[in-house]
Amino acid sequence: MLLRELYEAQAKRIVAVMPGGFHPFHPGHKSLYDWAVKTFGQGNVYVAATNDTAARPFPFDVKKKLASMAGVPESNFIQVKSPFNAMSYQDIVDDNTALVFVRSEKDKAEHPKPDQTKKNGEPGYLRTYTGKDLNSSNEMGYMAYGPTINFDFSGMQIKSASELRSTWPNMSDEDKHKAAALMYGDGHDEAVQLLDKALGGSDAPVEESDLVLDKGGLVEYLRDMIKDYVMKEDDVEKLSKLLKFMVGKEVKAHGNQRYRITAEDIVEAMKRG
Repeated sequence: MLLRELYEAQAKRIVAVMPGGFHPFHPGHKSLYDWAVKTFGQGNVYVAATNDTAARPFPFDVKKKLASMAGVPESNFIQVKSPFNAMSYQDIVDDNTALVFVRSEKDKAEHPKPDQTKKNGEPGYLRTYTGKDLNSSNEMGYMAYGPTINFDFSGMQIKSASELRSTWPNMSDEDKHKAAALMYGDGHDEAVQLLDKALGGSDAPVEESDLVLDKGGLVEYLRDMIKDYVMKEDDVEKLSKLLKFMVGKEVKAHGNQRYRITAEDIVEAMKRG
């Protein structure tokens, strides 16, 4: 047993990977990246994303471009197919490397979670990162949670990409450029073009993946969204602002149909909640 422990604890290097959707990359992501760099060292921190646009609007190259504008080295922003699969990182880890996934504290309830047990009773691959006695990535991986920040965006304190996507189409051109300058620095003009292309104007769909079969399905979707938001945020004022932004937005349905969200839909959803 002692020999096994010595073998497992031989990791001499740490690679920290920050997986995410990044639709789009924003100051909350940059803050988490900076925390990871401070914790693990810049050369050891990678940001990982897919090129999947079936459910979200930003392809990998745009994610990488916006992240680069925000200050993430392009060489450390990598494309993967399965962000939380250790096999995706074979090119950057070896037998002497500990693999640490980095997520925001607001995502602690999201899967995958560390310290889970398999059906056969054995410990799962992911463990909570403690900074001590790290094992090689071929034995286990780790999950580290960094602080979540709110950032000012068009006068709202927000912390997620979904809030940003909901807010962007309703902003004035002046506010868009101010917000983009804060997020992406000197590249804000190009960033505005990229965001406009992906998120559109006020008639852009709320989410490209939100499929509802009928008006009742739309109300059920809104009910679930509101319940989920209240559980995570517990901020009535912020929720009220977001719901106002959603009025008039369109949601895709099957058969290329679209439903426009009305105030009555939101009221009905809140009644059902």
